[in-house]
Amino acid sequence: RSKITPHYDKPLKIDVPQSEPTVPIPMENVEKIRAITVIGFKQKTKRSILDVPYCHIATEAINEKLTQVRTDKMAEAAEGRLARPNKGATLLLRDTAEQGVVTDHNLYVTAKVKDLTFRFLAGNFFQNNPFMLPIMVDKVVHAATIMPSSNRKMTHLIDCYCGSGLFCLTAAQHFETCVGIEINNKAIDEATANAQLNGIENCAFIAASAEAIFESNADVRLPSQDKEMNGGDDDDDDDDNNDQEGELGMVQKVRDFPRGETVVVLDPPRKGCSEEFLEQLYAFGPQRIVYMSCDPATQARDSRGIVNHGYEVVSVQPFDLFPQTRHIECLMVFEKINE
Repeated sequence: RSKITPHYDKPLKIDVPQSEPTVPIPMENVEKIRAITVIGFKQKTKRSILDVPYCHIATEAINEKLTQVRTDKMAEAAEGRLARPNKGATLLLRDTAEQGVVTDHNLYVTAKVKDLTFRFLAGNFFQNNPFMLPIMVDKVVHAATIMPSSNRKMTHLIDCYCGSGLFCLTAAQHFETCVGIEINNKAIDEATANAQLNGIENCAFIAASAEAIFESNADVRLPSQDKEMNGGDDDDDDDDNNDQEGELGMVQKVRDFPRGETVVVLDPPRKGCSEEFLEQLYAFGPQRIVYMSCDPATQARDSRGIVNHGYEVVSVQPFDLFPQTRHIECLMVFEKINE
C-alpha cells in the first residue's frame, strides 16, 4: 500500500507521580496527563482499535515514517500539545514518488499512472496500490473500448464517481467525448486541472450527485470547444459568436449522448450504487456498463438489477490488491442485449 490511515481513540487520563517516592503520596502531588497507548486499525469484529506499530502491506518508507509519527503523537499527548486532546483522530501516511511520505491531508501530491500525471490532495481518495494500478487501468480502458457485437464504435464515455479523473482521463484518447461526475467539488477541480496538466481536451467534469446526472441540465463544455470558440483575438459581434457556438455544437447534455455508442464507467464507494442511481441508469440505457467495485458483495447485489434490466455479464475480473487481506477490487462488464 502507498497509503495508510491509522487511528487512535480519545487519549486516556492517567496519574503520574511528580517524583518517585518510596512511601504513599497525597493526591495533590499526582499529575494527570493524557496518554495515547494504541495507534492502529479497527478490528473487523470489534469496535476497539488494534495497535499496529508495523504494517506488513505498506511500503517500507511508510513503516519508517509510522515509527516516527507514533512516537511524536504519543509525546504530543503526554505534553499537552494535541490540537484536540479530548478526541481521537485519523492519521495519514501517503508514500509519493516526489515528496516522500506525506502526513498532511491538505497537501497536494502527484502520482504517475501510465503516461499521465495526476495531482490531488493527499487526503483524497486515489487507488493506493501503485504496482497494480496500471494493470487495473488497462483492463478498464480495454473493457470500455472493445467493439460490441453491433460493430458500432463507442464514442462517448460517462465516468460516474470519477474522483480526480483516473478512468476518464486514461480512456480519453479512445473517445470523442468523456464526462466525469463527482459530488466532491474539490475532486472536480482536481480532475479539471489534471486534464489541463496532461493536455487532454475532450473531457469535461461536472460537480453533481451521480443520482442526478442522466437527467441533468448541466452543459457539457469541452476544453477543445472552448479553445475553438475563443481562438481568435479579434472580437466579433454577438450574432457571429452565437452562430459559431451552434456550428461547434458546444452545448451538450449527458441525456443527449447516443445510447448505442455510450459507455458508463462505475466506481462507487464500498456501499455500491443507490437504487435511485440504478433506476436512472436503466432508463438511460447505455450500450455498455463497466463496473469497478471495492466490495464484491454490493457489486453482486447491483449486478442482479442490471442483468434484470436487459444486460448480460460479459466478463468478471478480480484484482487481489492486498494479499492476505479480505480486500479485493472486482471489474464486471455488462453489455446491453439488443433485440
